[in-house]
Amino acid sequence: MDIQTFYQTYLGEHELIRASLFNAGNFTTNEALIKYKMEELESQSALNEMFEHLSMSEAKLLRRLSTEESYDDVHRVSYLPAKYPTLIDYQYILEDNGTEGVIHSEVVNVLNSALQQTGIFPYTPMSIPDSETIEPQDVSRLEKIYNGPIYWLYNNLTFIELRQTMARLNIKSVGQYKDDYLNEVIGHLTAPEYLPVALSQLDEVSYAQIKDNVHKDYSVYENHPRWQTALETGLLVKVHQDYLVMHRDVLAALKKVDFKKSGNEDHPETPENYNAYRITCTINGCEDITRTISIPARMNFLELEIIICEAFGWNNIGSGEFMTDKELIANEEGVNKNALMVDVYLTNEYIQYLYDSDDDYVVDITLDSVTNILKPIPEVVSYGGEVPIENIGGVDKLIETLNILQDKNHPDYVHTYANARTKNYRERYPVSATNKKLARLFNRGNPIT
Repeated sequence: MDIQTFYQTYLGEHELIRASLFNAGNFTTNEALIKYKMEELESQSALNEMFEHLSMSEAKLLRRLSTEESYDDVHRVSYLPAKYPTLIDYQYILEDNGTEGVIHSEVVNVLNSALQQTGIFPYTPMSIPDSETIEPQDVSRLEKIYNGPIYWLYNNLTFIELRQTMARLNIKSVGQYKDDYLNEVIGHLTAPEYLPVALSQLDEVSYAQIKDNVHKDYSVYENHPRWQTALETGLLVKVHQDYLVMHRDVLAALKKVDFKKSGNEDHPETPENYNAYRITCTINGCEDITRTISIPARMNFLELEIIICEAFGWNNIGSGEFMTDKELIANEEGVNKNALMVDVYLTNEYIQYLYDSDDDYVVDITLDSVTNILKPIPEVVSYGGEVPIENIGGVDKLIETLNILQDKNHPDYVHTYANARTKNYRERYPVSATNKKLARLFNRGNPIT
């Protein structure tokens, strides 16, 4: 089956609507969309733009499919919008029979080849079979591994090993797939402010040797029991039965850590802790939609409003109101929100946030715990439910709309989907993008309000 026949066979009406909305175009026929997709596959710049949104689950899928035989040039995969969102949004994976998806072998080969050119895929394996002997003079073979794509090096870890590393690093993932855990572990091991957590668990001898090797720009270690803790914390990764490596990105981050001396021995610097609150925000009347957020202490109410709106994907920021069960806390006619701290209210009052929109959304705010964070930056640490759609008609209409969107066989699905995509609807909650935006907003060294 050639690629044009593939698209003619599997494209449905909802895919034309999805393509029109996603590409800000107007595809009224299959032929128009097929022509667009053919041109897109031939454009390296268009593919690179798409790769910016590609998850590692999707990259791994393409890599695996490129090595497998297809039937009639069609690969069958699970249709999972939460796991393969970009390939589905870009109409590379098309739906067939509800839970099953299809992707053409030509699409797989083009995308796989383009990914190799970007360096996202390693050109060489990221481990060496134990059956092969590596003599000391051959250690240079490991250079391509510790200088290769960091994701694929840590992909050597099993799911259980990743969970153990996360426990060592005090990481609580908001994801459910191995890729989510990989991204969390890599993010912590390449951030200088988090590395002291791993270093503090090393014994003095191991700590001193790692410090010396970092200074010497050395990434190769012999596999010795003394490095068990370094393996468990992710500082080192086993790539052969005789050798461990430290990835160049981890080594570069360690160079920024201030290794302080205490007496005759070295000890890692203790990171500065900031008091913080962990709060849960719930849409009143739609209790399945929640966001649990870590926020620094000494935030004012305008900053809290920004955090809540970003966490829920809302755009109308700045005109909402906060209230206790007794009275309004701050509003434009009285005390300004940016002049009032949230701490006393969080610890003593029941608070609600009244979002200013036609939907009259009310957010119930509860304090879960008082904790410590390494940097004064808010973060969504867990979530439930979809993005509450703006200007949809209120909570009842929101629930009705979400129920329709979960059933692609519903007679109103196409119209409802098209209407939702013109608003702030997302098929999956973009937790990583949300936290990156919060980090950009609050990592400025000065108050943002």
